[in-house]
Amino acid sequence: MIRACLLFAVLLTGPMLPAQAQPAAPAGLLAEYYEGRFERRLLVRRDATINFDWTHRVPAPGVPPEYFSVRWTGTLLPPATGQYVFHITVDDGMRVWLDDKLLFDEWREQPVARFTAAATLVGGRPYRLRVEYFNSILDTRARLTWERPDRPPPEPSSLANGYGLFQKKTSREEVIAGRFLAPPRPVLKAPVVAAKLPRLPMPQRPAADPPPAPRQNPVRAATGGPVPGPPARSPVVRASPSAARPTPPAVTVAADTAAARVASLADGQAVPLPELLFVRGSAALPPSAYPALDALAAALRPRPALRLRVEGHTDNIGNAELNRQLSQQRATAACLYLTAHGVPVAQLRPVGYGGIRPVADNSDSAQRPRNRRVVLVAE
Repeated sequence: MIRACLLFAVLLTGPMLPAQAQPAAPAGLLAEYYEGRFERRLLVRRDATINFDWTHRVPAPGVPPEYFSVRWTGTLLPPATGQYVFHITVDDGMRVWLDDKLLFDEWREQPVARFTAAATLVGGRPYRLRVEYFNSILDTRARLTWERPDRPPPEPSSLANGYGLFQKKTSREEVIAGRFLAPPRPVLKAPVVAAKLPRLPMPQRPAADPPPAPRQNPVRAATGGPVPGPPARSPVVRASPSAARPTPPAVTVAADTAAARVASLADGQAVPLPELLFVRGSAALPPSAYPALDALAAALRPRPALRLRVEGHTDNIGNAELNRQLSQQRATAACLYLTAHGVPVAQLRPVGYGGIRPVADNSDSAQRPRNRRVVLVAE
């Protein structure tokens, strides 16, 4: 009887077919891989997570194993409201922004290091996420993890677990999974609709006037012969305005470039780079210095035996130790640019001196920028 009722119900409702699965939303972050420090983009793809340990291997097809950088962008979707503890494990440098607020700023050459920061997030609310990473040489490590507030806390120490002696080692830290990450949405442009203009009537061409009747010369009519015309005038040649101006003298540019100064460099001699002046508190290479650095790299490549100490300097404003670290970063930035353009790594040695070797008066705001410089010294 029960089987008959079930069969009758199936005949009435139809076969129970599984619902058609909906396509999952794309997960992960948009990844842009560059040569050097964001100098030339080589590859764009989607990375599900940021959990990489390439270790002397190429990170992606067409990307070198050293001297490359990556920018990940997208959206972070926290599953619950509360305080999240973020961790990065990096070699060499990494920066992380949440909603354009800098969460990590560890932008320097360093061995494998680990850093922690906390942020309170609202569950279900999307946060703009941007992660930048660069590698110079040797190890390559880029890892972003978090501790979620909705995970159970570790087991407390008690008599049952021997006050920690037999306690099970657990950790709430985990890699941020792709289901909590989404690539940036494409910006849709509104279609351009051409406005319809009223059609204007075409102007009518006026009727052509009849050609005038040829005039009859009274002298020719009386004599019946040709009439002598006016005497021919010699043509007047008018000089153009450009021809009247004197030709400016040629300007000779002195070849006082970084390459020319390095060509005859001997041991112990120093070569300042006046083109390489940094913004206060920054180690980013100014674009105006690229031509001089390119010429310098071209001059150094044929001289692999030449060893240079690349000295970084700052002004004396601020903490002395922080200035020394900043000067080291400036010297390293110049070395990274040169090695990325073919100069051997062993040929350069970056050293930071901070503000202890000024070349200008630090009390004068107009002269102070001259101390934020890089100098090459032959060793």
